[in-house]
Amino acid sequence: MAAPLLALRDIRTVFADQVLIAGASFALAAGDRLCLVGRNGSGKSTLLRIAAGLTEPDGGEIFRQPGIRIAYLEQVPDFGGAASVLEYAVSGGAEEHKAVAALDELKLSPSANPATLSGGEGRKAALARVLAEEPDILLLDEPTNHLDLPSIEWLEARLSQFRGAFVLISHDRAFLRRLAAGCLWLDRGVIRRLDKGFGAFEEWVEQILAEEEVTQRKLDKLIEQETQWSREGISARRTRNQGRLRRLHAMRKERAS
Repeated sequence: MAAPLLALRDIRTVFADQVLIAGASFALAAGDRLCLVGRNGSGKSTLLRIAAGLTEPDGGEIFRQPGIRIAYLEQVPDFGGAASVLEYAVSGGAEEHKAVAALDELKLSPSANPATLSGGEGRKAALARVLAEEPDILLLDEPTNHLDLPSIEWLEARLSQFRGAFVLISHDRAFLRRLAAGCLWLDRGVIRRLDKGFGAFEEWVEQILAEEEVTQRKLDKLIEQETQWSREGISARRTRNQGRLRRLHAMRKERAS
């Protein structure tokens, strides 16, 4: 099996004394087209920034294949004082003629002042920047924000033709259904992976949650039985029964988590 382009293992982050990501792992191989899904505040953007090398985790390991090129699209572009859109578009390492071509497709003037751009124009400039880099991996955080329909269609066409791997975060479900061939679900600090398109995501999640509910009911019943046993007699306090009490405490701890 070929080595992954990018792999995150047991990534942990803490924010304001609260564990945000509690051991998330995933690997990205050539040709992967994935969406990263999770509730607001679950750490999706943080995880993408860690993958891009822009944020350091509090624990875990990151492997990036030597020489790999990663381009990251953040939710709010940072123009960094660039005097023109073209200056910004080439700041990630893109060749000038490729940046100009991408800007032309998006109907943005290379000489425009980034400070005067609307939200949609700023998003287009940021997309031109990362796509013109022709990276091996694209990490895109809400790429369709502020875009009009023609621009979204343009982006879909470009990503459909993209030869590298990408990971998308988006609230645009139709966009994800058309592009994502696999799903990464960030839930309660860990990652689960579905190697099917976004159209299969909700049914998959419902099945996982239903299975968890059955498991929790069984655990609750067992805790109830063991708790009753621990209350019924002095025998529970005998040395030979301390192991059983320890198991009860462990089950309660698991249930609380």
